[in-house]
Amino acid sequence: MTLPTLVANYKKKVTVTRLKKFYSTMQQAIQLSEKDYGDIEYWMPPKEAIKNSVEFGKWFDKYLGKSFKILSEKTYDSKYYEVALADGSGFLAYANSTALVHFFYCTELRYCGKERYDGQTSFLFTLGKVNNKFKFVTSNVSHQSMTREQLLEQCKYGNTDNADVSISNKRHTCARLIEYDGWEIKDDYPWNQTMLEPKD
Repeated sequence: MTLPTLVANYKKKVTVTRLKKFYSTMQQAIQLSEKDYGDIEYWMPPKEAIKNSVEFGKWFDKYLGKSFKILSEKTYDSKYYEVALADGSGFLAYANSTALVHFFYCTELRYCGKERYDGQTSFLFTLGKVNNKFKFVTSNVSHQSMTREQLLEQCKYGNTDNADVSISNKRHTCARLIEYDGWEIKDDYPWNQTMLEPKD
């Protein structure tokens, strides 16, 4: 193999390892809090924490934060809350009024940003209702029933539900595609490309 191929394969392995770790740690955090506080539906972020980064931070620390090895936490602005993790990764997160909590996870903290999920260094995760039960999922709740072809298409071209926002940072489904493929980045995954423009 050439050096660029070896480097790319290493980066892919690191990415998958960190995605799996973040996903499993969050699942464990939810299970632990459900033992203490009951089903997650009873302790989802209160209205005070919706788009309020200070209140969201308090909620996160109480229910989920104790399961993570955290280096630092801060309010990113009035809406987003930033968490730096001990392995060098991190995320921005916030709760919205439709009973969803979005986590913009980045494999290295320097890649974190608002609404950022480029499919290589940053990815979307969501805590929300799937089949009437709150769950923590890769990508968004609406992507859980998609076929692989649909996931791949949106990972390549971006989503269509934010037409007024630049397509360059709208790759909603990439984390779900990696999970769907057994936590593996397959050969047809759009790893080395910049965001493709939407098809006509």
